[in-house]
Amino acid sequence: MCGAPYETRPPHKGVAVPQTQSEPRSAARRTPRRTPRTVLSAAVSAVLAAASLAASAPAASAAPAATTASTATTATVPAAPAEATPSLRVLTYNVFLFSRHLYPNWGQDHRAKAVPEAPFFQGNDVVVVQEAFDNTASDALLRNASAQYPHRTPVMGRSTSGWDATGGSYSPATPEDGGVAVLSRWPILRKEQYVFKDACGADWYSNKGFVYAVLDVDGRRVHVVGTHAQSTDPGCSAGQAAQTRARQFQAMDAFLDAKRIPASEQVIVAGDLNVDTRTPEYASMLANAGLADADGRTGHPYSFDTAENSIAAERYPDDPREDLDHVLHRAGHARPAGWTNTVVKERSAPWTVSSWGTSYTYTNLSDHYPVVASGR
Repeated sequence: MCGAPYETRPPHKGVAVPQTQSEPRSAARRTPRRTPRTVLSAAVSAVLAAASLAASAPAASAAPAATTASTATTATVPAAPAEATPSLRVLTYNVFLFSRHLYPNWGQDHRAKAVPEAPFFQGNDVVVVQEAFDNTASDALLRNASAQYPHRTPVMGRSTSGWDATGGSYSPATPEDGGVAVLSRWPILRKEQYVFKDACGADWYSNKGFVYAVLDVDGRRVHVVGTHAQSTDPGCSAGQAAQTRARQFQAMDAFLDAKRIPASEQVIVAGDLNVDTRTPEYASMLANAGLADADGRTGHPYSFDTAENSIAAERYPDDPREDLDHVLHRAGHARPAGWTNTVVKERSAPWTVSSWGTSYTYTNLSDHYPVVASGR
């Protein structure tokens, strides 16, 4: 899609617009985190809907075949002591690489180079990124990170190529991909993607879901799920976003149940879960997703800070500060003792973009702060 409706400052308003998809989709659906103002959200959703319908028109009767994600047959065994499981350092980061079709100068190329060079990006075992939507910028980011993290999954929802299995509601005709990828220091034994069936608002037009990767850490298997849950979008009706997230977490839990992963093996779930730690929904999320809370949470109090993060403050000045990004373990499985999530209040060298004759300078690399998790 080459065009989109802009406001006075086009790169600073709206939601991510689709990358080009080569095949039709029989039923339109879902894209990214929270959308800004209600009016523009509706306008951009209309653009995405039109793109999806146009993509479906040439072969509306040909529904794409979905590959059913395989399930493991290993019997469940008692959880291993914490000291018997690998102690990994895991980073989750919403990188805010929206498509330049709608955001032509949000510094995507600059940030795709700067993120892998940032201090918080160094020395991790696993990195889970979200909102890696822009094809060119996200490919550059993954390429720039390859020396540190030589093993990775593709970006989920972009195609079925490079995956061992694809499940859920994937369609190649959906306007936007899912924006999630897993990077690792350790070899990845298996890569699966699962696209959520449930979505509302702008998310309806993306292949958002979760990545499932099995790592070989010195001969021991560690399971990593990277995800980006439903955003709280004005295009959703009252309460619909939370209800949709609940169904997404339940779908993820059912997927992992079917794997019959031994309790002695870690199952890490990381990403922008779009659930604030300070709300009642957080406990519901843990229950719906079958997750255990972290032993501690330190660092900056908000991973999405509309007061102090220069990009978030520009994009969402009236929105609340929230703590939305998490690295957790599946309940009943091994995990390192003292598992702690730390919100890193990242600050970058100033970078400047121009829009309609005006320059804007930022001192952050995304509208979210990174979260790094590890045990003691």
